[in-house]
Amino acid sequence: MSKESYIEALKGGIAKLRAAGHEVTLVHHNDADGLTAGGILETALTRDGFKVERIALERIHPPIVERIHDRAAGHPVVYTDLAGRAAPIICELNRDRSFTLILDHHPAEESTSEEVLNLSSERFGLSGEDEISAATAATIFATVLNEKNVDLRYLGVIGAIGDSHDRSGKLIAYNREALLDAVKRGDIKIVSKGSDKEEYVLTRFGGEIPLTPFSKSLTILGAAGYTVGGPEVGIRACFEGRSDEYDKKLAELSALKEERFAVQLARLKSGNLHVTSHNQWFIVGDGFSPMGVKIIGEFCMDIRDEGFMDPEKYIAGFQDMPTEIPGLGTFEWDLAKVSMRVPTPLGQKIIDKQMPGLDWLLPEAALQVDGTIDACHGYAAAALVPHGREEELIVLMDELVEKGQ
Repeated sequence: MSKESYIEALKGGIAKLRAAGHEVTLVHHNDADGLTAGGILETALTRDGFKVERIALERIHPPIVERIHDRAAGHPVVYTDLAGRAAPIICELNRDRSFTLILDHHPAEESTSEEVLNLSSERFGLSGEDEISAATAATIFATVLNEKNVDLRYLGVIGAIGDSHDRSGKLIAYNREALLDAVKRGDIKIVSKGSDKEEYVLTRFGGEIPLTPFSKSLTILGAAGYTVGGPEVGIRACFEGRSDEYDKKLAELSALKEERFAVQLARLKSGNLHVTSHNQWFIVGDGFSPMGVKIIGEFCMDIRDEGFMDPEKYIAGFQDMPTEIPGLGTFEWDLAKVSMRVPTPLGQKIIDKQMPGLDWLLPEAALQVDGTIDACHGYAAAALVPHGREEELIVLMDELVEKGQ
């Protein structure tokens, strides 16, 4: 597979989308990559004459999918930065009612319905780990839709930085193509830090905005501010630049995040970190409320290289899944969201194939405890599991690692 085959598949998806109707439900993740991907697609589809309802979503879960497709009432649905692995569930719950297009960059499952087209970049050999962000994939879709949408390419770069695709020192592959297009248009400037290290500055709005802190701010807005309008503020900042609204909301949410993180960090240091043969795990319950459940992954990322953490063990944090989903209403469930990250030394072992990646480990275990999984990478993964089965999940992962070694 190749980028060429990916583009041909996008052309086919666009033709089906246009034939399916001009009212679209657009569902996107709520981190920096998901916000930028959502903004790109909303803009491109609106320019093409579609009426778009956009929904920011933290997790794919069957009751959520069912409600989305019930509400779509036969109109097409587009998912971005999530849903690739959930294609079979979407097929089952959609029941061929709505043409559904999945534009993801995570490992993906095959669709089982002609009405659900899964165009996750991973299915075409375009790696979602570091070669292509969901936002970059969205810009490719947008330019296939209309070449004039090349003006959105800078957003692909923001999404890639937000997803740490510059972890090797600079953007590569398809993310770099988006970067060079944005540089050519004067939207982004590359600052060289040596042959293997670059930094990027957003220049589209007149001043200079360093992209790394800006992309991190989008995740704070989308994750910590998920229930209080943060995703909307973040997307507006992507198209209009910083504003008083952006600065105020970011300051409020950053303070809340810092306060809650400090409390949980103290709890872990005082003995609330459970350690097994291959995992180190903890439960925060509703300790991060009212922040969204994406925030547990941010916390795991923050502590992964702390001195009290074992550099050779996987990290798993559990946070209560709220029953109120913005834009979709109330649900009846009793779930925990588990987010997993890896310390830097363990990450290198995953790269060297000495230890299993989270994109295999967590899904294998989560399905055995009646969990649901979707977006997983080798070094970062998440799932929803029933309350009360957290420790069972950890035990299963320990066993899987032992068998896999």
